[in-house]
Amino acid sequence: MNNVYSADIQRLQDGLLAIGLPVSTKPTGKTGYPIFCNLYHNPDGTIRWVWPSASNQPDFLRFYHAGSRRARWFVWVVRLLFRLKLDNLLVQNRITFYTTETGFELLQRTQVCRWALFTGTAGPNRKLVIWYNTKDGESHFLKIALSPNAEANLRQEATALQQMQQTPFRQIMTSALLSFSGNALIQQDMGAAGNKPITQLTDLPYGTMQEFVSRNWHTKPLQQADFWTQALDTLVTLRVKNDSRIPVSLIDKLEKLMLSIDDQQPVALAAAHGDFTPWNSMLRGNKLCVIDWELYQTALPGLYDLFHFQYQSLIMVGNKGFQAIRQQVDNTLDQAEWQLFREAHQIDVDVAEKLYLIHTITYYLSVYSRQAAWHQQVNWLLTTWNEALTYWLTEQQTTTDRKLLLHDLAFWLHNQPHAALKFLPTCLYELPESSDLDLCMPRSSASQLVRFVRQHSLVSQLVIDNRTFMKQLHIQLNDNTSLHLDLIWAFKRKQLEFMPANAVWETAKLAPHGLNVPALEHEQTYVRRFYGLNNAPVPDRYQYLFGYLTQATMTTQETTAIQAMPANRGWRAVRNTLAYGWDTIRSFAFRRGMIVTFSGVDGAGKSTVIEQTKHDIEKKLRQRVVVLRHRPSLLPILSAWQYGRREAEQRSASRLPRQGTNKSSLSSMLRFAYYFADYLLGQFYVQLRYVSRGYVVLYDRYYFDFINDPRRSNVQLPAGLAASLYRFLLKPELNVFLYAPADEILRRKQELDPATITELTNQYLGLFDTLQRQYPSSDYMPVLNQDLPITLNRIFSRIKTHSLGTL
Repeated sequence: MNNVYSADIQRLQDGLLAIGLPVSTKPTGKTGYPIFCNLYHNPDGTIRWVWPSASNQPDFLRFYHAGSRRARWFVWVVRLLFRLKLDNLLVQNRITFYTTETGFELLQRTQVCRWALFTGTAGPNRKLVIWYNTKDGESHFLKIALSPNAEANLRQEATALQQMQQTPFRQIMTSALLSFSGNALIQQDMGAAGNKPITQLTDLPYGTMQEFVSRNWHTKPLQQADFWTQALDTLVTLRVKNDSRIPVSLIDKLEKLMLSIDDQQPVALAAAHGDFTPWNSMLRGNKLCVIDWELYQTALPGLYDLFHFQYQSLIMVGNKGFQAIRQQVDNTLDQAEWQLFREAHQIDVDVAEKLYLIHTITYYLSVYSRQAAWHQQVNWLLTTWNEALTYWLTEQQTTTDRKLLLHDLAFWLHNQPHAALKFLPTCLYELPESSDLDLCMPRSSASQLVRFVRQHSLVSQLVIDNRTFMKQLHIQLNDNTSLHLDLIWAFKRKQLEFMPANAVWETAKLAPHGLNVPALEHEQTYVRRFYGLNNAPVPDRYQYLFGYLTQATMTTQETTAIQAMPANRGWRAVRNTLAYGWDTIRSFAFRRGMIVTFSGVDGAGKSTVIEQTKHDIEKKLRQRVVVLRHRPSLLPILSAWQYGRREAEQRSASRLPRQGTNKSSLSSMLRFAYYFADYLLGQFYVQLRYVSRGYVVLYDRYYFDFINDPRRSNVQLPAGLAASLYRFLLKPELNVFLYAPADEILRRKQELDPATITELTNQYLGLFDTLQRQYPSSDYMPVLNQDLPITLNRIFSRIKTHSLGTL
């Protein structure tokens, strides 16, 4: 048994020896006085509490906070078992310590009749805490430092308690300091009888919290505040130490938040307890009792203790998450008494909360980086801090939602098996908007990642293309940026599986940007086979993976070896073929093709907008695009019968608009009938060839020219004819009319006079308004094209709405 508890026993021996009480686990000539003890474990099996075997009181509960329903049940059961003399049921082990005659005399002199010991919280600040009661009925807490950090904390607590005794609060009680000797501190036990636990700030009497946070209130430029310089130094230390347990993305976001704050601005500072939580506080009548002042400082960000209470109580008890914290903090600060406090003290609560997070995160990450083993609550804290940083960086709009989501993905993936394929940037912020993120991971992890993305606060829309070997995630974010993820659990090209995937994520190593990357040989094999099986050369940007001795292109022998793999033979080959067929069928139904038409007078900017829209659709939506000019062109232009198709198209493109000389009604009707037949028949051709296969068809001009401006097509039509025949055509999902003031258009292109530009613009606006009412299932969207980025954003956002539907 002693081997199981060897580290715990050594810790107890070192701590007790420091106060003059030597103990051992075996009797010797010097240690012959036994101390019979009961033990209670931590969840990991280490010793948590020690108390005398002869005790008839559960004194170890002095260290336990009953802040949850489960905790209150535990306390009730413990007290009941002791009352029924069944406390042996609680004992998880027993141990006998032996002390010397000197040690035994020390116990006699202190007149200790009851005691219990807590082995402390793991980490560099660890200390032993002993509660004891003397024969005269007084009870105390004895804290014994087990490290230099713990000694510094005890010194800080002694200083704080002395200050509180010299200038006490009106509504707040603190323990009396009885003794301090460098590595040991004794303080009064404020008792448990008559005290009420605190679970939320509303439990406090009116004004108590305001008095608590107002001590030493003052303002100072942020760059002169000690906590700020300490946070900057700690951040550098964390970077240098590079603890692999701490996600790089969390450090990156923390640094981003710190850089976004003006360090020359004056900020509110005040004395703070530093660890004000429900388990360090209780109510005695109308007074607040606060214990454990080890992290006390005289100049921390204003309202520090208020924020700390909310964050810690909702994380450490039940892991409620950041949204619950956000709601509780906002509700508290919106109360009338806090509104008055904020006005009286002129405090920016947003800045105060960000500074609280910066100090807390840097301090505790420094602590945890020096802690060998982490308890579960550490991961709860990191997750909540990460969500808080995302919230504040989003509020400040210092970066795009896409970049923040990338960092949150890296944070989530930190403890998940994965490998980022073909990832070239040195940091996540450098991933181009036109690039997607390919992740190799187990299928179960891919499903969990989908749930994470779906619930993320920055995601406005998620479209999932499910295949038998991967998931493609098309993510639309709140700021209209987008991100595409490929989650791959099997490497396939059509029906061929070309390499095992599990070996890739199992051997991947953490890279400086925070994602795991494959071993070089796996990356080489993947790139070579991926492009080789697609009959494409390896792009130049991936050539760096291959040295002079490594083949960058696939050989015939390698292709044969892939086909001979067990995964591609026998019943597995049949299964892969069926899976490929199923994926092919589903791909037709996944992404909806659509038709977008662009209309406008010459000079309205159609060509530029169409070109950029085509690029955005291909790069951001990953859809194929085809651009059609004016009509489906199933039938060639009429002059092609005379000049041939190519020359006729060149002559048409070089001719200025509205310059035709056709005045004949019969000729016009025949020409229009020919063009209308092209629209009528060609629309089905376009639907089958492009739309049904997921293409986005962009029309540079459309049938609306025949309605509003038939002269442009060199025809003269009876009023209303073209408009009445529009009902026989399939209606495009989105129709864009680009317009601008006449003088703006004339600066771009001088082909029409101002009066004609104004007249045609008004006609198009009226037509689109009429068609929108007649055909509400389609969009008829006029767009004032004076600011190109705004124009492109409006159009692309509408295209995404039509093209992507939540699956």
